[in-house]
Amino acid sequence: MKNKNLYSICFCMALAGSLQTVYGQVDAEGMIDSTLSAAGRETDSLQIVVQREMNKLPTVVYKGTLVDAATGGPVQGGIIQVAGDERFSSISDEQGAFEIKVPLYANQLLVRTPTYALARVHLVGKGKELVVRMYSEYFSDGYANEVRVTNKSSVGDFSPNSSLTIEDEMAKKLGADLRVLLRSGNPAQGANMFIGGYNSLNGGGQPLFVVDGVILDTQNGRSLMHEGYVNNVLSAISVNDIEKVTVLKNATALYGAKGANGVVMIETKRAKSMATRIDVDIYGAVELLPKLPSMMNAGQYRLYATDVMGNVTETPDFLDDFTTDKQKYAMYHNDTDWKDYIYHEAFTQNYGVNVQGGDDVANYNLSIGYANAQSTLKYNDFARLNMRFNTDVKFMKNLDCSLDVAYSNTTRNLRDDGMGNGQVLSPGMLGLIKSPVLAAYNPDQYGRFTASMADYDCFNLSNPLSILENGDASNKNRLEYTLFSLSAMPKWKINRNLTLSEKVSYVLNNVTERSFIPDEGVPTFTESGDDMTANRSRAYSSKQLSVASDTRIDWSCRYGGHVIHLFGGFRYLSDSFNSDAIRADNSAGDKLPNITNEMKNRKVDGIIEEWKSTAVYVNADWNYADKYFLQGTLTAETSTRFGKNATGGMKLGDYVWGVFPSLQAAWVVSAEPFFQNVKGIDYLKLNVGIDQSGNDNIDCFASRSYFAPSAFLNHTSGLALANIGNDKLKWETVTRISVGLDMSVWHDRLSLGFNYYKSYVNNMLAYKTLGGVSGLRNYWSNEGKMENQGFDVAAVAKVMALKDFSWEISASVGHYKNEVTALPDNDKTIYTSVYGGEVMTKVGNPIGLFYGYKTQGVFATSEEAAKTDLRNGSENGSAFRAGDVHFSDLVADGVIDNKDKDVIGNPNPDVFGNFGTSLHYKNWTLDAFFSYSLGNDIYNYQRAVLESGNSYYNQTTAMLNRWTSEGQLTSIPRVEYGDRMGNARFSDRWIEDGSYLKLKTLSLSYHFPFNLTFLQGITVWGAANNLFTCTKYLGSDPELSISGNPIYQGIDRGLLGHGRSFVLGVKINL
Repeated sequence: MKNKNLYSICFCMALAGSLQTVYGQVDAEGMIDSTLSAAGRETDSLQIVVQREMNKLPTVVYKGTLVDAATGGPVQGGIIQVAGDERFSSISDEQGAFEIKVPLYANQLLVRTPTYALARVHLVGKGKELVVRMYSEYFSDGYANEVRVTNKSSVGDFSPNSSLTIEDEMAKKLGADLRVLLRSGNPAQGANMFIGGYNSLNGGGQPLFVVDGVILDTQNGRSLMHEGYVNNVLSAISVNDIEKVTVLKNATALYGAKGANGVVMIETKRAKSMATRIDVDIYGAVELLPKLPSMMNAGQYRLYATDVMGNVTETPDFLDDFTTDKQKYAMYHNDTDWKDYIYHEAFTQNYGVNVQGGDDVANYNLSIGYANAQSTLKYNDFARLNMRFNTDVKFMKNLDCSLDVAYSNTTRNLRDDGMGNGQVLSPGMLGLIKSPVLAAYNPDQYGRFTASMADYDCFNLSNPLSILENGDASNKNRLEYTLFSLSAMPKWKINRNLTLSEKVSYVLNNVTERSFIPDEGVPTFTESGDDMTANRSRAYSSKQLSVASDTRIDWSCRYGGHVIHLFGGFRYLSDSFNSDAIRADNSAGDKLPNITNEMKNRKVDGIIEEWKSTAVYVNADWNYADKYFLQGTLTAETSTRFGKNATGGMKLGDYVWGVFPSLQAAWVVSAEPFFQNVKGIDYLKLNVGIDQSGNDNIDCFASRSYFAPSAFLNHTSGLALANIGNDKLKWETVTRISVGLDMSVWHDRLSLGFNYYKSYVNNMLAYKTLGGVSGLRNYWSNEGKMENQGFDVAAVAKVMALKDFSWEISASVGHYKNEVTALPDNDKTIYTSVYGGEVMTKVGNPIGLFYGYKTQGVFATSEEAAKTDLRNGSENGSAFRAGDVHFSDLVADGVIDNKDKDVIGNPNPDVFGNFGTSLHYKNWTLDAFFSYSLGNDIYNYQRAVLESGNSYYNQTTAMLNRWTSEGQLTSIPRVEYGDRMGNARFSDRWIEDGSYLKLKTLSLSYHFPFNLTFLQGITVWGAANNLFTCTKYLGSDPELSISGNPIYQGIDRGLLGHGRSFVLGVKINL
């Protein structure tokens, strides 16, 4: 406690000296006033002007006391300031007492200290003494820090953490502010995010990311050669480098045609003081195997395979129990658990060093980090080296400059992941479907196993061990991603009110990927008339260069209680993207994967894209006495992605400009005189707004007609019409209405936030049918419309505030509902095929509905089946019989066909969010974060494959309950090779309840305080992630998303799930 008091006194002395220098409010004898001597005469002149302005304002004196909310004791050294006007300040004495002159228009005070949470206090009637309760610094500030005029949320303080990317921390801490769905359990694969429901059908649903004021293209539309992976651009940013993340859920008009899906602003760390400070972060983590399907063993599989064969009279080799061939017997008489070859427990290590400091001329923040993370899926590891340097330099009295430089290099070993269509090359999928009677290695003539890996099997399925081991090399299956960014922002302070700044940035993204399918252990195959393929090499490289300029003039002024802030500017962005890809087959051997001229089936591909956008914007903020707020924004933006004859905007010369306005207002009701006698409510703020923003995520060539290279019979090359342009194509427009409320009650014990929104999406991008004469089926149009509405609620409760113990609980809940209101071709319904299923987009319905067959169980007897007299496909089709699925005949025509399809599932949740708790006892801290989702459906495509019963793929143990005899009651139909009756077709058999409650993180830390010259403190911490998940879902993990496109949500294609992980780390403050 003595150290805290000493720290408080030092803090107060420094601040008092600053106040004395600038405002002359504090008389602290003996304090350092070096600021005045260094500032010079001009600074002194400015101080005199400020002081004169203050003296002209009529004031009233308020007295009060700061008390510790836990002990009731006085709080010394608290800084008391008028909210919105920090010129008027005071400091509490040893008894916690203070006296402050307050202008007549003021109605709120802000109180801050180093060891307590920020407090906002409403001024009561004149002459009444204030008593301000101060809560421990371990509690959140609630709504004291800032009056939210717009619907936004911010989180910071990510240390300690065990996350490789910021998406993990956002999922834990932002809750209902945005829906965060992790892509897979492979390290640093990130997440897909949605703010305010869905605001696009084909234009992408991901928010705009802005890092330190620079727009970052996250390349959501770019794909990799390896199935089941994305190049997560955010994986290049270490969580240790991030200071704060802010989510803008409305009022994104400032970002023009890029803000329709919301904005995520990431601020990296900058120096906070001139004193040199070094922080070292180290942790190691072990991840256990994720939940995997329970597959049949060899004995169970043999019975299943016998059933699948039906009436086949000849015994295949893999079922021949009477062979005298020892080699053949050893080959087919095993009980192999292929998962043992594919998965393992994984280890992650992460190191980070952060150094900050400076002097009167320049401040700097330098960080360097290294991470190496194994995946529980073998040979899918991730590594990152990152460096960042942020500095703020003062060149002259009125000229300073910020310079940011960042470099990151990430590498990843990778193989295909998840269930797919066509040739199976995913080791994870092979580890599930491959027959357990087979072995991974070849036996010799005596039946003894050798070191030679087995070839592909009699079912033409590859040996997954061969794909893993023979595909392991830096020139075989590897992804390397490099991100380099450089930005500078000189700022010229023309006078005390006017500032001119120019932010220029250069961002370079480089991606290099290699893919290799070995010959050993993999069956040969052909594609589109090519020569036979034994092995295949592929190479891909891309480079994106982004150059941006943002010129801004900023003016602010105070007139009594009125504060006006205006800024306007010109933003220019120029992007170029080019990629090259080559594929060739049949190298000299698996040891020589590099592509040569002698290889067969060579194919090359590439993309060259350039796009530019220009925006002009103006923003005006007004507030009076930190009580009434008004914000207006107007942005006009044009882009080379827009068609030349686009309508609905301004036409200036040859360019069409979209116009995006915004108007937001807020009112602190609790600051009104009539509210002073309201008991129990400490703070109440209302806000309302309407804004318009756009989505310009349009294919660069969608508005143009063009030809593309085409090969005929793989021998003759030519050009073919590839797109019919729409010169009226333009941005999607989202108009959003928002209403919000923030409040604190019971002496700030409970903070509540509520936000409601309704958005209207016009000019939504969708395909429109094209006449057959062109040879193309459709083209892009803006003839879609959609509506969204929803709300989010957040609550934070200070449950216990004792001397050495504090306990806080937070919770959030979110809900959204979307409805398609218009589609091209006279509202023609769109059906999208995806992984054997079908997704319906229909006017009057939400996006992403699963569309298939409804079922009523399985026919137990022949008599039961005969009574329905159902036929498959047509009136003359085969009759359903005992053991078949009883599909619902919705049109009652006795035939099960496409007319009987209906909505069978909805991937959109009824509610989602998170809750958490934080307990502090002396130097101990215990945190827990939970996430949940209720009411969403998942299409379990992985289970549809593993319980299809129509092939020789190994099946889950659920298939042990398959129908096998007359009268058997079961939900699993009979098995049959080829599935002639379509029992495994897309139906509600594969739609499951995806609701879940997950304990995301449980962490415990202890801080060892030191007061040494070279050591300030050490924090040792441990954490457990994904400890448990309460769900009825049968798949690996119900928290999933395979794409950032709204159409493809709620589909489980069997990507790697998340396993439990246990972390031990240390943070050293030097």
